[in-house]
Amino acid sequence: MKSTHSRARGRAYGSNLGIFLFLLPGVGLYTALMLYPTLVSFVYSVVQWQALRPTTEFAGFGNYVKLFSDPVVLIALSNNLRAWILYTGVNLPLALVLAFALSRKVRGGSLFRLLYYIPNVCAASVLAMVWQFLLTRDYGLNAVLTRLGLAEYIRPWLSTPGIVEWTTNLPQTWARVGFWTVVFLAAISSIPEELYESAQLDGANAWHELRHITLPGIRAVYVSASVLALVWALDTYIYQYILTKGGPLHMSETLVSYTINTLFDNQNWGYGSALAVFQFGLSAIVAVLLWRFLRRRDQSVEGKA
Repeated sequence: MKSTHSRARGRAYGSNLGIFLFLLPGVGLYTALMLYPTLVSFVYSVVQWQALRPTTEFAGFGNYVKLFSDPVVLIALSNNLRAWILYTGVNLPLALVLAFALSRKVRGGSLFRLLYYIPNVCAASVLAMVWQFLLTRDYGLNAVLTRLGLAEYIRPWLSTPGIVEWTTNLPQTWARVGFWTVVFLAAISSIPEELYESAQLDGANAWHELRHITLPGIRAVYVSASVLALVWALDTYIYQYILTKGGPLHMSETLVSYTINTLFDNQNWGYGSALAVFQFGLSAIVAVLLWRFLRRRDQSVEGKA
């Protein structure tokens, strides 16, 4: 009996050791690449530290005071808001229409699904360079306008205040259409086909089907996508950084691109860390609000059921 108990305890110890060894690489990488830099950012955010000044000085909350009085931060947040507006006002409705069209079993639907999804498997840096070519002054869109005799509409799309704030957000809006098309298409496939057949017998057209059957049927998915788009909008920076590096005069900065420019281009690590901590806190607040919103919505749905 004692030997049996010892063998069982040995197997339990061996299984725990195996679990620990399997988790060790992942936990180690996460700690080294995510957890440690996050904790260090909190420390760096309360010091004055620049690359050309190897000595550090304790700044207390000075970096945060500067942050809340920095006009570029307000510009960056407004550009993050523009990204969310484009997500919810252009990206999601367009993806919904495409998904609805593809669900109608149109000819070549599989090919269209592939074409819409290609941007999601391409590197964002590559897509940004493509858009940089399309929006430069002498090529791309301006060349097309010249050929069409619409030269009066030619603009420096990446250097004109009032325009660049939107043009730098357009590429990522376009790139995510395919992703949400696939998500909405999967949600539409869960709607009983009998509802569409009954509507067609009653004389409903495609618009009526979209409005009265598809939208109510995927409302939960669409609301979740709208809220999740806010989280994505806070994380946008690749296209702004590659297309304009936040220029001109910081007009196209987002919160992340401004943080990267401060940390690596200006090498102001103290203030850059404060910006990173601010973004971390803002993202955490949005995530908590998102979680509470979705939880309350699920509870209300369960209560109605």
